[in-house]
Amino acid sequence: MEDYHEGNPLIGKTYHNSVFLKEVMGALDPAYGGVNIRDAWYIDCTLGDGGHSIEIIKRGGRVIGIDVDPQALGRVQERFKELGYLGILGERIKLVQGNFRDVKKLIQQTDAGKEFAGAIFDLGVSSVQLETPGRGFSFSKEGPLDMRMDPTLQVRALDLINAGGRKELNELFSRLGEEKYSRRLADALVLAREIRGKDIRTTRDLADFVEKVVGGRKGRIHPATQVFQALRIAVNDELGALQEGLDQIIDLMEKKGRIVVISFHSLEDRIVKFTFRKWEEGGKGLIITERPIVPSDDEVRNNPRSRSAKMRVFQRL
Repeated sequence: MEDYHEGNPLIGKTYHNSVFLKEVMGALDPAYGGVNIRDAWYIDCTLGDGGHSIEIIKRGGRVIGIDVDPQALGRVQERFKELGYLGILGERIKLVQGNFRDVKKLIQQTDAGKEFAGAIFDLGVSSVQLETPGRGFSFSKEGPLDMRMDPTLQVRALDLINAGGRKELNELFSRLGEEKYSRRLADALVLAREIRGKDIRTTRDLADFVEKVVGGRKGRIHPATQVFQALRIAVNDELGALQEGLDQIIDLMEKKGRIVVISFHSLEDRIVKFTFRKWEEGGKGLIITERPIVPSDDEVRNNPRSRSAKMRVFQRL
């Protein structure tokens, strides 16, 4: 869609704050994992603004940076320019556009080798994407109801909202959003289409509609939060991509290589938890974090986005 880039400058003075930056580096550090980070190759499966990758490079590591969002790759190149890192592009960091569900194919586009010392998945939507109205991720920003992380995807959030039947919408909101008013919302959306000929076109349209159906804000959580989550997950098939990416990444790790996953809601965390358990039971390695790491009070104050984050770590044998 032509509005995909609207209001989204590639160059920005403020970059997304990476969650668990210290903890991720600790998980990849030689003192913790027995992996020599210097000159080792890592895969940053969700590059974003490059926060985790920059820290790996500072420690002498090398990174394949993958992101499904081409705008993220543009921002990273600008950030590297500001840091004076342009000379290492293609040498110490290789940028690849694509979905991490295809990670094996994506790394074949580079000459980085076949085994890696570690991998990072920082899931969910970035603050940059949320703050860009043209992307349609946020109910607090007026914009098209898009939500595609990859602009080549054919289905947008508005397509799901305006074409889904009662059963499909109820299941979508209930399963992916864990929304307790899923049936009421599905009925109201279909009724609005059938009786009033009313389509939902923008983020504000949807947020206002949800608020009218289920009531106003209770506490700090907007009533449309879970509906927006469900649509974003569905549009980008985030849960399917996560499972496929994990299934491939384990085979790319060298001995003692570590996989770090940061999730932001229970559906993601459940997939990571059970996948790690399956790997351990199958003799592929060890779960390093029996319980997920959660953000400190300081991190939440400095980076409110981290509030719901959970981090799990697995080490390959």
